[in-house]
Amino acid sequence: MKRMHTEDILTEKQRSVLEILKKNNINKLKDFINNMKIPLYSLSLNCSLDIVKLIINNCNYSTLNYEVEYLYHLYNMRDNKYTNVLNNSKELIDRNNYIKSPLLVSLESSDFQTTEFLINKGANIYYRVNGKNILEILREENLLTIKKLNFLLKNGFTLKKFKIELLSNFEFKYIKMCLENYVFDTNFIKYLLNLYKNKYSISKRNFNHIINSEKNKVEIPRNLYLEYLDKKEYRKLEYLFKYYDSSKTAKFKDFILFYLNYFDRKFNKKPFYDFFNFIINNDTILPFTKEYAIKEIEIIIQNKEIKMVQLIKNNDTFKLEAFVKKNNYIINDLYSYKNEILKLINECNTSPSVVYIIQNIFFNQNSNDKTINN
Repeated sequence: MKRMHTEDILTEKQRSVLEILKKNNINKLKDFINNMKIPLYSLSLNCSLDIVKLIINNCNYSTLNYEVEYLYHLYNMRDNKYTNVLNNSKELIDRNNYIKSPLLVSLESSDFQTTEFLINKGANIYYRVNGKNILEILREENLLTIKKLNFLLKNGFTLKKFKIELLSNFEFKYIKMCLENYVFDTNFIKYLLNLYKNKYSISKRNFNHIINSEKNKVEIPRNLYLEYLDKKEYRKLEYLFKYYDSSKTAKFKDFILFYLNYFDRKFNKKPFYDFFNFIINNDTILPFTKEYAIKEIEIIIQNKEIKMVQLIKNNDTFKLEAFVKKNNYIINDLYSYKNEILKLINECNTSPSVVYIIQNIFFNQNSNDKTINN
């Protein structure tokens, strides 16, 4: 890996050239071009494509895949004056630990014409800068955009060479773009169209095998499923499930149920309640039926009612208050058991403090009901 330091590359002549580059003065640049090797970091000065071409075509660069370290401000951009880099300025313009590659610099500034020119001249979009892929660096710098990712995808960037695990910290829209570019891509569509064009007979079983094989080109990391499950972003979870091996659906269901239990940090079944309500109230391809979800919700509610009844019978004010606070999300569902609970209160020697709690639960939230007569 070739790496140059600013102190090594900024000679007096080069500083003069950089001043020319800053002004985009291509005519003056030609006077210097044959006498020296100009550092490609002129890209950071937003030079025109013509100047970049002039530099690349006239300087003997053995490769465009290299790094430059410790790049300092060359100019005071506010006052538009030259700055003595080595003596006066220690303000760094770089992120990513102040290390850059030519392709990274052009892409950071959204100079797509120059970026495409560099790629055509041999710049590798998978070249790692400071041990990181360009896509990772753009995300860390908050410079990644839909337009930049779309440009990379159109110029050969693919999950085949970029591990999907590295996308874990990316926004969902970028993960989706990468997946849709790689799975069921243009080559796959052409393959299906070719089958149709040539009237090639194929059984339903073989067709499903082709589809599953294409989906299985990529294996979604577990932590991506878990992130969206924990955040209750079920539509994103559903989207990722499209790429799951359909022959392992039962394992996926067990996986989801196991981690719903794992995410039940308050031990109150709310993760299950929220997930199954999503299944009940939405059309979804997730492998849970509405009937199954309804049954699970009913079990949760019944168990909560049993627990509340026990606390009322025991006149356990402290635990009843804690129960209500912990299970506040399900109080409206417990309201359906109101009459049974009122009957229990009348039959038992219920303390006034317990009656007060029950009254707050069932009647303060439902003002049309009458208060308890005890």
